[in-house]
Amino acid sequence: MNASVGPERPGVPDWLRMLSDDVSAEEFEEHRARLLKDAPAERRAALQSEVDLVRVIRDRLDERRRVARELAALNDLARRLATLHDPADVLQQVAVQARQLLAVDVAYIMLRQPDGILRIEYADGSMGSALTGIELHEGEGLGGEVVRTGRPMWTRSYLTDESITRVPAVDAAAISEQLGGIVGVPLRTGVKTTDTLGVLLAADRRSRRFHEHEIELLAALAAHAAVALRNAILFESYQAALDEVNESNTTLQQASELRETLADVVVRGGGVSDVADVIARAVGAAVAIVDRTGEVLNPGPSVAEVPVPEDLALFDDARTHTWQTQSGIHVSATAIALRDGVGGALVVATGAPLSPSRLRLLETGAVAVALAVVSEQAVAEAELRSRGELLAAALTAGTDEAGLRRRARAAGIDLDAGGTVLVLGHGAERAQRRLGDRVAAALGGWAADHAGHTVVLLSGVDPVVARDRVIRVEGPELPGAVGIAPWPGGVTALRAAHESARQTAVLLVALDRGRSCALVAETSPYASLFGRAGRGDATAFIDDQVGALVRHDAEKNRHLVETLETYLGQAQHHARTCAALHVHANTLYQRLDRITELLGDGWRGTDRALELQLALRLRRLAERLDADGAEPPL
Repeated sequence: MNASVGPERPGVPDWLRMLSDDVSAEEFEEHRARLLKDAPAERRAALQSEVDLVRVIRDRLDERRRVARELAALNDLARRLATLHDPADVLQQVAVQARQLLAVDVAYIMLRQPDGILRIEYADGSMGSALTGIELHEGEGLGGEVVRTGRPMWTRSYLTDESITRVPAVDAAAISEQLGGIVGVPLRTGVKTTDTLGVLLAADRRSRRFHEHEIELLAALAAHAAVALRNAILFESYQAALDEVNESNTTLQQASELRETLADVVVRGGGVSDVADVIARAVGAAVAIVDRTGEVLNPGPSVAEVPVPEDLALFDDARTHTWQTQSGIHVSATAIALRDGVGGALVVATGAPLSPSRLRLLETGAVAVALAVVSEQAVAEAELRSRGELLAAALTAGTDEAGLRRRARAAGIDLDAGGTVLVLGHGAERAQRRLGDRVAAALGGWAADHAGHTVVLLSGVDPVVARDRVIRVEGPELPGAVGIAPWPGGVTALRAAHESARQTAVLLVALDRGRSCALVAETSPYASLFGRAGRGDATAFIDDQVGALVRHDAEKNRHLVETLETYLGQAQHHARTCAALHVHANTLYQRLDRITELLGDGWRGTDRALELQLALRLRRLAERLDADGAEPPL
């Protein structure tokens, strides 16, 4: 016996002793060769049978040792997976162990998404990023087929296997990774198909046949992985729920503190700007408060860069909205709900999206802003009523002027100081009131509503300055006509200035300038013509020039006045007149001939045509003034 066989043990055959000593396969072969060489011929057949039997025993021992090692590795992996609470860590650990247990080049994991799509979430051993992120439907590719059947599957060569439903993106990744043999097993936590979380796959970069014990080993690994993954997902969801509860409690506490602070501010008479400052400190960003017209109610440097929404109809649902501007600024805005609808919005601009807790603080602040707005509106309405009553008294003849002066001084108005009176009318009431308030605030004046229009009193302000400020505040396109009159001071002069400014606004509308402003002096020629003194002369002039046409149209239901006005307005151009009146040329010639019969020859001459145009313009202006019900100027 060779020394390599080990120490002799009386009564123990050499083969058993070698199996007991766990000698290497090379030593077995060396011992077999020596025995066969030295054994007589009749002994060699029996000896070969012993060798074959020993090989079977050795293979079985090796198999059991391999299984024991694998079970030990799986048990060790199960213990480690049980300590992991992050799904990403579980995926990484499972992929690494799959590569080691099956001695493959690549291991990757596909998880089923809520919509049923399979996506490769993690890959270990890949040469690039081609695998990660690939998506499959159930039944597509090897992984999709594993999910569909719920059974392990393998292929010797993925790219040449025609039994697999091809997916271009997967094929491209397989070519990029040079994948050959692939085996996949389901990640399942139960027996139902819905219990399948995904697929664990192992692949070689060569053609490979996977044996049954390898598939069973990968399936055992997948079973541990599925449980660990489900536990990690549950732990993550529980942790998220716990964090949400903690955050909600914190938010509730912050919201409660914010409500108390805001209530204290409102009770102490704080305005919208004061409330905005408190909300800004709570959310950690500048807060702009805009009304339903888009005007910022708390202007200042801190809110200058906050983008105001162009369309406030977005907030008609009284909810909070978030969006991102083209420059990357995140905007959060919540509606200010008032009794009569949405009154505006609180707007915040930040570099990153506002957290849900901060959004809830913003919504809490919106309630306080609504209270502040309602409070300010109530005060403003009370002041407006008081001013309106004072203005109505000042503009009514026979009022006790001494008592009126005392009331005016109490309201901060000196009726003897003089200045300028503005009348804003014939437009949207809310818009003209807003313009009056802005002009009064800019020039230190006083605005109030009276008889359907807004009146602005500006003490010590020149009418030209007032006109320029109106245009600067609102722009050239005004919400209505604005008449501006000088006020030398005194109650009587105030009434006269108000009437002059009112009449100027009326004349602007009649002159098709209803969205502009003008001084009394700019419309004085028309005021003189249609005043009490000049109205008769203007009427006589109109009748002398075009009275015959007016009476003819009234009797015959014709359109000679309109034809003459259009014909002269088109510089006596026949084609343009026909187009403007929508009549045939013959019809125009017939009407012109009739006009000549009524007005006489020579009406087309320069001087006569000018007089006719003036008469027609004055007639139209008089009709508009009469239709408006305006009293003639003084």
